[in-house]
Amino acid sequence: MKEIRIGFVSILCIALLLPLINFNLEENYASPIDNRMLTEWNLSGGDITDMVESYINDRIGFRTEAIDAYTELNDKVFGMMVHPTYTYGKDGYVFFQMSYENPDPVFVELFCAYLRRVQDYCEERGVPFIYCLNPSKITIYQQYLPAGYIYQDKLNQMMYEKLEEYGVNYITNEYVLKEKSETEQVFNVKYDAGHWNDLGAFYGTNNILEKVSQYFPNVSPRDISEFEIGEVHEDSLLVSHFAIDEDVPAFWDKNQENIEDITESYSSMKMDQNYNERFCLINHKEGAEELPKVLVFQGSYYNERLQYFQSAFREYDAVHNYENLLDFDYYFNIFQPDCVILETAEYATNGTYFSYEGLAGKELNPVLDIEQYEDQFIDFSKVDHNVTMEGNLVTVSLEMPQEAQRAYLLMGGYQFDFSLDQENQIAECTIDIRYFQEDSAQVFFQF
Repeated sequence: MKEIRIGFVSILCIALLLPLINFNLEENYASPIDNRMLTEWNLSGGDITDMVESYINDRIGFRTEAIDAYTELNDKVFGMMVHPTYTYGKDGYVFFQMSYENPDPVFVELFCAYLRRVQDYCEERGVPFIYCLNPSKITIYQQYLPAGYIYQDKLNQMMYEKLEEYGVNYITNEYVLKEKSETEQVFNVKYDAGHWNDLGAFYGTNNILEKVSQYFPNVSPRDISEFEIGEVHEDSLLVSHFAIDEDVPAFWDKNQENIEDITESYSSMKMDQNYNERFCLINHKEGAEELPKVLVFQGSYYNERLQYFQSAFREYDAVHNYENLLDFDYYFNIFQPDCVILETAEYATNGTYFSYEGLAGKELNPVLDIEQYEDQFIDFSKVDHNVTMEGNLVTVSLEMPQEAQRAYLLMGGYQFDFSLDQENQIAECTIDIRYFQEDSAQVFFQF
């Protein structure tokens, strides 16, 4: 009997100790089952008790396995989805966990005001700017939401009102996809509760390209015949171990062999550490040289779906939109696009992905009137400067006068904006090596 009790206690101790032994201490860790960063240890500010509790709950050993087992049990036995990210709707539809709609009017105001500043920056330089708000699955398939949940589309409507008020050049894919959803599956039933599927992306992209064609008539929506279309089987939900059995549409660009990927040459480009996806693709298809060059600030709706834009333009440069949009002039400097497109998904158009402070405080240089200030330009060779090259990027840094409010780099018919470090009196500008002409470069300081 004594041996049994000792054995039982030993097993109990092991069961209690194993989760601690397997405690996850990794920094900046993204959970594979609920698609979020786990709580970091931070004793500065806020409620320390709440932080510690959240940290332990997030990082205790075998968390993933426990959630997987619990989720599968509830699904098989009770037909319920108990999951940190997903929930069942009607007729087997899967959505993100429902929450009460409570869009922040302060964020919407700051965001739309910033978009107008970006638009002005582009238009002053002769470059069209287009913003697209992409709907969530809950917006398109409201009829399948869980019983008792009433969705009122508050964020989209608030956004449309403010975009109109600020005169932002925008479109929405909400109405296009709603119409298509009446006869076609533009979001999958189960797989991927938030993003459109390949068919939805096809229709949504074509709506954007229709808008682009107003400025560039040689740009046209993609024809369905330009893609090889098939199906891919998915056996679990996206970023989850939740088992499903679903065939989803898949589109492959038939022009893929003419697409050159030069992304690696821009690996030194600065980006937010959490949102660091970038894509630089050149289209070598016959006639592509007549198409415009586009810079797209895009999120998860496009980061895994490059096949739609890549053949519609001469060059397709893309940057993950979250937070990086606040360094808009940095990327514009590098790519010098003919057209700029920003798209955001409905569920990611909020202060979690775009900081309030950044939106409010970011200033963009007005275009420089070259004729007015031409006699004040300084030859590059006469300025104390440093030039570094890495891949396709050239970074120019120089000492600047203490009183300078703006600084510009001029070469080859292009003008580039310096970012200013007033404290250290350093001006810095990063450009593509294709535009770098040191012998003809000039600098202008505006006081």
